[in-house]
Amino acid sequence: MNRFHSYILVGFSLVFMFEATAQEARLSYDLKPGDSYMLDIDLQQNTRSESMNSEEISLYSRTKIEFRVDSMNEGGDYHMTVLYRDLLVSMIAPRMEVDINSSNGRNLMLSNMVDSLTVGNFQVVMDQGGDLKSIEGLDALFESMAAYPAKDTNEQLVILKTLEETFGPDSFKSLFSLFISVYPVVQPMTSWTNNITYYFNTKPVMMVNRYNLSRTTQEALTIQGMGMLNAQKEFQERTSMGEVKSAVSGSQTYDFQMDPVTGWIIRCVSRQRVKIESTIIKSSYLPSGLKIPSFTETTFEVNGSKLQ
Repeated sequence: MNRFHSYILVGFSLVFMFEATAQEARLSYDLKPGDSYMLDIDLQQNTRSESMNSEEISLYSRTKIEFRVDSMNEGGDYHMTVLYRDLLVSMIAPRMEVDINSSNGRNLMLSNMVDSLTVGNFQVVMDQGGDLKSIEGLDALFESMAAYPAKDTNEQLVILKTLEETFGPDSFKSLFSLFISVYPVVQPMTSWTNNITYYFNTKPVMMVNRYNLSRTTQEALTIQGMGMLNAQKEFQERTSMGEVKSAVSGSQTYDFQMDPVTGWIIRCVSRQRVKIESTIIKSSYLPSGLKIPSFTETTFEVNGSKLQ
């Protein structure tokens, strides 16, 4: 056998060995009752609109989420207690005269509301693939914030809306779907697709995520993915521009490193680009039919760990 044929056989052998190893990799969670896990999510988001005001909005948030595994039922679902830890949110929108930061201490109402979210807890149930079955108790944390005594009700509404969009039930479901609901329903496989509902600016958007198990080692499972966002229907609402309808589209990339033993995330860098095209239906100063696009770019840096 000549050297060229030997190289070909070695190449085929390596490919076969990789595929066999990848298919044998556990693509699900193996969490133990009594253990706790952390997600640390940094989000940097920038939005620009091509409206007359050309508004630009910059949002930064840090969300630490602790998951305590309470039990596992007969069907293999995990029952967990969830706690928010070390939350931070900062938003700047110059033309809207919005400049809020929960860490600088200048806004006592904002700081108190953020702190109140870290006092309580809520409960979730998920299956071994990471699919969120139920969530209870997070709504109650936000209902209690609405009763906060405030002299400036407009400022209170802005803060409540910002916190709900950043840490509220829809935001939590979105983060859960993006960074926990990763694994395939059917195993074994090295390429798979998961459909999720993603909430963008409180709007539910259908998202199709396609994943590929690209590498398996003793230290980590490397999973790469691409997501496509597309609203099933246009959203109609009343804004400062008047009555508008909006269409949402976009994409997202994922680079996961997952723990091969527990299945928990080690690290993920993800980038998202979303376009919202708003069409004027009725306005006191803009012509009907005018299309106004806005673009949002978001970078997620996620780190996970098992707590000792």
